[in-house]
Amino acid sequence: MTHRDLTLLDADWNHWPENAPAAVIAERAARLGLEGLELGVYDPAVQLSTERLAEWQDVLQPHGLRVGALLLSCPPDRWPDGALGAADPTMLLDAVEACAATAVDLGLTVVGLWPGADDEDADRDVVAATLARVAAIAQRYGLRVALEPKPGDLIGDPHRALELIDSAGASDHVGVLLDTGHELAAGHDLIALVAQLGDRLLHVHVGDSDGDADADLPAGRLHSLAPFLSALAGVGYAGALTPDLYGCVSDGVTGSVAAVGESYRHLRQALQP
Repeated sequence: MTHRDLTLLDADWNHWPENAPAAVIAERAARLGLEGLELGVYDPAVQLSTERLAEWQDVLQPHGLRVGALLLSCPPDRWPDGALGAADPTMLLDAVEACAATAVDLGLTVVGLWPGADDEDADRDVVAATLARVAAIAQRYGLRVALEPKPGDLIGDPHRALELIDSAGASDHVGVLLDTGHELAAGHDLIALVAQLGDRLLHVHVGDSDGDADADLPAGRLHSLAPFLSALAGVGYAGALTPDLYGCVSDGVTGSVAAVGESYRHLRQALQP
């Protein structure tokens, strides 16, 4: 497998701690030879507004880049009542629908969802019921939703994600977003996870970890991802690879340009035949 089999993206949120303008983010992605950006979404009315999307098109198009993925993030500070586990899931469902509509307009087939506001005490029956409604939205728009597990959340690992998806009867329209940094922090075997997920693996975030799920270290800093990339090839994964490096940039471990560059130097080396 070479990088031609995958879509190599940057994430706009990697540059948020430095308040980098959209034009600068696009120029950096082009300089690295990437194909586009994954956009982080807290509130679709803000990050996916008509004006904001037009701005992205204006700055990406001259470089031959595009919006290649969307991630709806639901952190606890912004979603105090929970996400999938909220007693009233209207806000989440509206956000998922807005992301789905935008994804279709952009020609995307997957929308990422990190339900970080759902901790381990969330009601699993409520989560399953809401997840079934998320699946119905995905079906209506002809796409799939990729749940991102993170240690400490209700959906703490890919196995728990699959259990909840299956209990909701949502497996046709909901799969998993695998973040290598999260899984390395938890001590999981990336190769085994890829084999177990198979075609239920819909999207990939890359990063590294020293045991902290929020470290978001550049890919390859502590662990080579070469075996992981070979495992992706083994299951026929042909989606996107996006670095999630927000933590290391916001903590001042390294700057966004250095972090993204380090990640993609490692990935390209690991992807060589």
